[in-house]
Amino acid sequence: MILIIMQSAAMKKLSVGLSLAAAFALATTGCSSAPANPSASGSSTTKVTVLGEVYPLAWVASQVGGDRVEVGQIVPAGAGAHGYELSPAQTDQIGKTGLVIYVESLAVSVDEAVAEAKPAATIDLATVIPTRPAVAHDDAAEEAEHEATEEGHEASGIDAHMWLNPATMPKLVTAVSTQLGTLDPTGKATYEANAAALNDKFTKLDAEYKAGLASCKEKTVIITHPAFGYVTDQYGLTQVGISGFDEDTEPSPARLAEVSKVAKGAGSSTIFFANTSSPKIAEVLAGELKLKTQVLSTLVAAKDGQDYLSLSAANLVALRDGLGCS
Repeated sequence: MILIIMQSAAMKKLSVGLSLAAAFALATTGCSSAPANPSASGSSTTKVTVLGEVYPLAWVASQVGGDRVEVGQIVPAGAGAHGYELSPAQTDQIGKTGLVIYVESLAVSVDEAVAEAKPAATIDLATVIPTRPAVAHDDAAEEAEHEATEEGHEASGIDAHMWLNPATMPKLVTAVSTQLGTLDPTGKATYEANAAALNDKFTKLDAEYKAGLASCKEKTVIITHPAFGYVTDQYGLTQVGISGFDEDTEPSPARLAEVSKVAKGAGSSTIFFANTSSPKIAEVLAGELKLKTQVLSTLVAAKDGQDYLSLSAANLVALRDGLGCS
């Protein structure tokens, strides 16, 4: 079960001494609370507490940990991760957690909280999965080349969306299994078995992406929020972002003109937009070029009946349709 730590006015008023169990209880309705003890003793009543910065990281922890873990999500569904601000109570919760899984540079406030609160164990996805540079747009000289920027994705200049590539997610699964086995040695065999089963699912999903995107009429993915570079790199496509990583900043007329030129040159039939972005820019550009639009999920939230695997499968369907894949 994935619990969501909501940031609200009531939460901000909680003292930093509030226990993790009480904080989880306030943050959820009808769910069991997590214990303050960050590590498991092997008993059936004491669980390892885990916090994932965003949904895919929390989901992996829940799949690997099963009923031996209590998992929470730091950035709630619907909140923008890049500018998310933690309350003092949330920072305190992080310090009482057994394992925090995050991506350094995704949300500065989370990075600072991990450094300040010092949870029992951490996994930074950027140290587990190879990274690619963030992208920047120079409207005066942009030629659809995606370059690293020293002011890129927060301070690090990396693209923090590694979780979108199913081919490399087994590295995270293995890291989570190892850390949980260290915190809870009694459950090591369980974690390893769960990890193996989950990695089989990622291997199958990777194979589906590889086969599904092998024969496409188009190879250029033009998208509002350029968060899919790990996917396009993995499967032989090219990502062209309309806006930068800041989804709230509208592209300049010069950038729109450049993207229009790229779309025409690539023979694009579709303008993609991320589900975390407004579709307005994609719809306007598609209307001007007489193209269609498609939505891709950044996988940072899942509704009832959805999970990482089903959302990724839907992304594959959208890519195949938008790129004319056979």
